[in-house]
Amino acid sequence: MGGIALTLAVLAGLELLPARTLDLTAPGAVSNLYLMTASGNAADTAVQWLDADHLHWRCNYTSFDKYQPCGLSFSLTGEDPVRGRDLSRFDTLEMDLTYKGPAALVRVAIRNFDPRFSNADDGNSARIHSVNLRPRDIQKPVRLELSELTVPEWWVSQFNLAREYNRPSLENAIALVIDVPSDMAGQQHELELRRLTLKGEWVSRDRVYLGIVCAWMLGASLMLLHGWTQLRQNSNRQQREIDALMARTRQLRIEQDKLRRLATIDELTGVLNRRGMEQSLDDFEEACQGMTLVMLDIDHFKRVNDRLGHDCGDEVLKRVAAVVAANLRASDVFGRWGGEEFLIACQGTRIRDATRLAEKLRERVEQSEIHSSGGRINVTASFGVALAPPGAQAGGALKRADEALYRAKEAGRNRVEMDRALQSDAPTTV
Repeated sequence: MGGIALTLAVLAGLELLPARTLDLTAPGAVSNLYLMTASGNAADTAVQWLDADHLHWRCNYTSFDKYQPCGLSFSLTGEDPVRGRDLSRFDTLEMDLTYKGPAALVRVAIRNFDPRFSNADDGNSARIHSVNLRPRDIQKPVRLELSELTVPEWWVSQFNLAREYNRPSLENAIALVIDVPSDMAGQQHELELRRLTLKGEWVSRDRVYLGIVCAWMLGASLMLLHGWTQLRQNSNRQQREIDALMARTRQLRIEQDKLRRLATIDELTGVLNRRGMEQSLDDFEEACQGMTLVMLDIDHFKRVNDRLGHDCGDEVLKRVAAVVAANLRASDVFGRWGGEEFLIACQGTRIRDATRLAEKLRERVEQSEIHSSGGRINVTASFGVALAPPGAQAGGALKRADEALYRAKEAGRNRVEMDRALQSDAPTTV
């Protein structure tokens, strides 16, 4: 509520605040006020005061000269002739002017001295901003927006400056002029200026409104900050409680991770166990890209166990698993299917590649060196290769790979056999 009341007070004060005012017709308002004449001589009878106190003058040129001014100039400078007044804070010019004569237009102009191009010795070099009024426009007091004053084309053409120098600017106004811009030979013009007042705002409304918006945004930000602080304090308390709870369950999670790893990893060889392989085959099926399966079995493994003991058999299993894993791609999946039997799943349906892989693995296993207390153990393995096309179940391919493996065993072991359904078209299988 306090913010609303303060906002209303500011808006009310803005409405009640008197306007910034500069009455140029008030005594002492300008440093100099003079009539403009062709000769520059104040005694020139062509332009003369009828009543200087009331700014009432008349122009009567009987002959035509190149330049015959008929106007009144308000000097806005002090001791320094090139340092004027900043009129950019004013918005309007209120004028009460009476004109009698044949002129079609009466001009109101402001000269602005710009040190980038203006010359103190050339009065015309100060950029002019003007607006032309018809006599009927000033039959009663008139209120001009200063934005109506523009830089005339003749000034732009005469000085031929860069475009940025021709933009209106009233930050260093050195003179305000009211004159009749016409040929006056044989004509009589009479003007009386009753009032000439510049008005503007002490404080820009746009800035006030922007300030109000910024104040409300600041207030809202402080409220949000306070609320956020409270929430953070509550959150910190809750976090401490959560941390305590997590500390109690952290050990349980570690144990769960161990159990989860044991659920999919063969503890002896370190490769996937049957469950882990089944999960991988399910993933391959969902990908619908097809797969090739290579099933291998260590030859005469029971004989190793019986003659040399289970410790030696375990060493054979670990060694064969290491040899196979070292010769697979990162995308291939490898695991212990059961006992001395291992399974390799290769994503894709390149049966020829899978067969070549099986042959390479057969050679690596045969060349591997496994030693026991009784000396070097010669180990070989038999391989069966089968294909599961895209969209097919892995179960059928597993059965065919197992059948191919059985044939390799029957044919003398230490060899690779391919699914018979693929042997006829193996050379063309992609």
